[in-house]
Amino acid sequence: MHRFFIETKNIKGSQATLSGPEAHHLRTIRLSCGDTVELYDGQGGVYRAEVSEISRSVQLTIHDKETFLPSTPSLCIGQGLLKGKKMDFLLQKSTELGVASFIPFYSSHCAAPPVKSSKHDRWHKIMLEACKQSGRPIPLEIRSPVDLDDLMAEAGNYSIRIIFWEKEEETRLQDLGSLASTASIIALVGPEGGFSDEEIDRAIAAGFTPVTLGSRTLRAETATLSAITLLQFLGGNL
Repeated sequence: MHRFFIETKNIKGSQATLSGPEAHHLRTIRLSCGDTVELYDGQGGVYRAEVSEISRSVQLTIHDKETFLPSTPSLCIGQGLLKGKKMDFLLQKSTELGVASFIPFYSSHCAAPPVKSSKHDRWHKIMLEACKQSGRPIPLEIRSPVDLDDLMAEAGNYSIRIIFWEKEEETRLQDLGSLASTASIIALVGPEGGFSDEEIDRAIAAGFTPVTLGSRTLRAETATLSAITLLQFLGGNL
């Protein structure tokens, strides 16, 4: 079934109106009056609706609604900025795997250029498409890039703080035990150049636990995808 995002202000009782890019998408894929679609309001509401009129905007009649709550533990990924389209890939997969929020950061070993507003818009579009593809009713929150120290300074809001470090040789994720009863997790993954020793020291001072992903040398994007999968599994979300 085709899925579309809709703002709650465009839902009036049993009637809904799609406009802008979502209405354009519906027309582009040649849906017709009488076809059934799913509407996501971005707040956990999923509506089964029937297309009733197609013009510049699209009118729909809602038949039923189901409400979903955010999954717990809430997982935040702090990602050192990567070059090329690697961030596009990670945002897509983070969305599919149920990450709650994604915070890009600048650090001493980041080689990626500063992020322009047009790239952030691209990330948002990739995320919404991944939501529709995977059937995720609540979008991934994508934060604007911040400095690593600023990110660590706000990490006290999370129940568990993890930083993945290639030089860590002892502590593994499984050593942390089950994470299913944890309210929230923040996990930091470095850029292509990893973290400096000084950054790790500052992270430990901020309450982060350095964790290893094993003895293999992983590409930055592989490390992030592995970390997300393992954390979601240990948290009961996979």
